[in-house]
Amino acid sequence: MDKNEIWLNFIEELKTRNDIVDVVASYTNLNRKGNRHWACCPFHHEKTPSFSISPEMQMYKCFGCGDSGDVITFVQKIESTDFMGAVEILANRAGLQIPQTTVDKGVQDKKKRKQAMAQICLESARFYNAHLFSPQGQFAIDYLKKRGLSVSTIKRFGLGLSPDWDGLKRHLYSKKLSLELAYECGVLGKKGDRYYDSLGERLIVPIINSLGEVIAFGGRSMKKDVDFAKYKNTQQTDLFDKSKNLFGINLVSKKKKQGTLDYIIVVEGYMDAIALHQAGFDSAVASMGTSLTKEQAKLMKRYVERVYICYDGDGAGTKGTLRGLEILKAEGLDVRVMSMPDGVDPDELILQYGAGAFQQAMDDALPLTDYKLKIEKTHFNFNSKNEADRQDAKRKYTIKALEIIAQLGHPVEMESYLIKLSKETGFSLDWLKRSLAGEKQAAKQQPAKQNGNQKFVLDQHKKALYYILKCMLAGEDYATLNFELDLDDDEFLTKSFAYVNKCKSEDKKPVPSMLVDIFEGKYKENIDYLQETVFTTTIENKQFFADCAKLVQKNQVQNQIEKLTKQSQDEPEQEKRKQLWSQIATLNKQLIEINKR
Repeated sequence: MDKNEIWLNFIEELKTRNDIVDVVASYTNLNRKGNRHWACCPFHHEKTPSFSISPEMQMYKCFGCGDSGDVITFVQKIESTDFMGAVEILANRAGLQIPQTTVDKGVQDKKKRKQAMAQICLESARFYNAHLFSPQGQFAIDYLKKRGLSVSTIKRFGLGLSPDWDGLKRHLYSKKLSLELAYECGVLGKKGDRYYDSLGERLIVPIINSLGEVIAFGGRSMKKDVDFAKYKNTQQTDLFDKSKNLFGINLVSKKKKQGTLDYIIVVEGYMDAIALHQAGFDSAVASMGTSLTKEQAKLMKRYVERVYICYDGDGAGTKGTLRGLEILKAEGLDVRVMSMPDGVDPDELILQYGAGAFQQAMDDALPLTDYKLKIEKTHFNFNSKNEADRQDAKRKYTIKALEIIAQLGHPVEMESYLIKLSKETGFSLDWLKRSLAGEKQAAKQQPAKQNGNQKFVLDQHKKALYYILKCMLAGEDYATLNFELDLDDDEFLTKSFAYVNKCKSEDKKPVPSMLVDIFEGKYKENIDYLQETVFTTTIENKQFFADCAKLVQKNQVQNQIEKLTKQSQDEPEQEKRKQLWSQIATLNKQLIEINKR
């Protein structure tokens, strides 16, 4: 038995021991309706349940956001972990041991290395935190209190202090941890053969991932005049990639599991996020000074539908900010942009004016389109003393505004913004509509992008084959055939029926969701179609299965007749033609028998 077969057998047992209904029910409330279980989707905000579980297929499908998968996929998303992380969670739940033979030695070594790095980061965090709360760290505590942070907040975020350049090195050495690996973690720097604290003499902010692991640090110098950078982050490592992480995501993940997360607030810096949490805005994360990335957008999409962007006033309206907002929109997020009065930072706003001022800024946040129009308007001089300049500004702004409005997907949104634009510019609504129609027509003439969401379509013959497969995967007693299937080199059907036949030969019931593992991410639409096939009563299912089998057999025989007929017409030898005619006659008799059923 090769490694791949051992792995698939293990995954099959893992799924058998972790019924998807039971697993999902441990995270959210389910209601049974007919043959399926329903809930409000845990992966996007909704009021009417559209998240459905098929017990027969051991899979889920959300008809709202379109997400689907098996029990492993569900745990991956709900726990914000990777595939192996979900497998470990389910294996522990079922009391199963993951076979070591299934994991490549390189993968094992990489995992052990990451675990060792995480241990170094954790020990470093403990060291920093201990020094912050020592007599030596009192000045840093006083500084944080001046910034408005309470001792409980300081403890909650595990803030720390690096006392010097050598203390961390000595601490890690005393714990018998590898200094070279600590260097690769980014917590130690290296000059020649000498190791030193890479964030020496700084206030320390631990960066924690969604699984609660310390993966990196941010540091701020406490000195007024220094010959090194005031702010510094851990370098990119195997544990930490700033573009794929968000500060505070561990707290957001915890809030999501409690079922109380409606939105995420994104700020730039650690202190802004920490101040927001202390003020009661406990869904804040920090992008750590970078422009928002696609990976960060995908990370947020796991948790919420709506995102509030609250960047410092001096950064608002830049091209980088707008690109980040477009990335969020492209991931299907509802983006709202907040403006800070007088260009102050979020933590300064709360410190000076209180949490109410920040709440007001949230209430006044603009949808992305409004924000883009607002920023575009600042590029033109509407207040010029010269009438010609004012009219020119109005025309140029209108052209840009129409380009923005043309990107909207719903006629109601377009109409609303056109009415607003008409009031702003004085151009008639009818003229703006005609201009917008021209803008959209020009956009249509651009090279069409491949649509990855085209509807999955099957002909009648394929639909019958899929129903037969669904019944066989469900292990129904009546799901047997007395003829061989001709699958026309269809990879999905060929491998799926091969799995069914393998289970039959081993006298075990198929696990339908194993198709996800067999195809390793391919044929998602095919698998979704299978699980959306609805079963009714056993009698009706049995009859429909028989009808599908009859249709498939009839089509196969007719195709054989057509193929042999063409061969006979092209065959020059009389004897071979007679043999073909004999085969055709036998098939015609078979077709008559099929039609009589």
